[in-house]
Amino acid sequence: MPIKAYHYELDTCFREGLSECQEVFGGRRDEVLHRSALMLVKPDGMATGKLAVILDFLTDHEFSVVGAEMFHFNRHTGRELWRHQHTLATLDRLAVNDIVLQAGPTLMLLLRSHGSHAVPATVHLSSLKGKADISQQAADSLRSLLKRPNRLCSMIHCADEPADLVRELNLLMDPVPRHRLLGRLAEGVPSPTDEELLDRVLHSGEFGRVTLDRAAAARRIGQLVTERAAERPDLVEPAGRIRAWLESAERGELLPWREFAGVLASLELKLDVWDLAIVGASHILEDEPGTIKVIGNPAPDSWLT
Repeated sequence: MPIKAYHYELDTCFREGLSECQEVFGGRRDEVLHRSALMLVKPDGMATGKLAVILDFLTDHEFSVVGAEMFHFNRHTGRELWRHQHTLATLDRLAVNDIVLQAGPTLMLLLRSHGSHAVPATVHLSSLKGKADISQQAADSLRSLLKRPNRLCSMIHCADEPADLVRELNLLMDPVPRHRLLGRLAEGVPSPTDEELLDRVLHSGEFGRVTLDRAAAARRIGQLVTERAAERPDLVEPAGRIRAWLESAERGELLPWREFAGVLASLELKLDVWDLAIVGASHILEDEPGTIKVIGNPAPDSWLT
């Protein structure tokens, strides 16, 4: 993809990341990157307790976890990671995406493939995860098994090819954890620290308490809005606007999300962040009509030509 090569040659995270890979992997750089993959269990996947399903899927497809690190997205890392794809995103989608990505921790998994495939492990895993469009998902894809509710609450992200792994690891990790994870990729086995983190996510009870039920979330928000209007007569008008918007969403209409969120914030309610996230993710226009991604996803078989 010449357009991708052009942008990545100028990308500071890719340039620095590639240099660090050369330093750590040396003459094995291409071999290590060919066998390595990167997956993020995003905050929605963490909150709904999807790690066990993910690890089973990875094992079934001959991937093992060699490194793991928890981190939090902020507004800037969330925008920068998908810089070349969000060129088609509406501003409402960016706003909702900020809520989803910042609602809790993300788990980065560094993976080693033990299977026999001609394409790089990143490309192979990206093809296994399934289509972004729910209607086009294969029943045995990871995204299908995760039962994601919509496109924005996608539960996981995978680096699409080796260049993306290099860039994303550099972008999302500070130097100390980044160099630790590069060491794990080089050795191909997890450390006790990595195993302890996975055990914590699986068994501590911190994660898996959330159910992303759009209808129930809308009802809870509506109930809080009604109660606030009863308590504060001066807020009857904005509360009425919120209720009207929620009713229109139930009829299948799209929410003017940024306006909706601004009016909702003026009511000063103690909302569950996941209620806000699932309602927003379910009722907005996601893409600007007639726009394109600067960089799309490469077809897996393009690596064989």
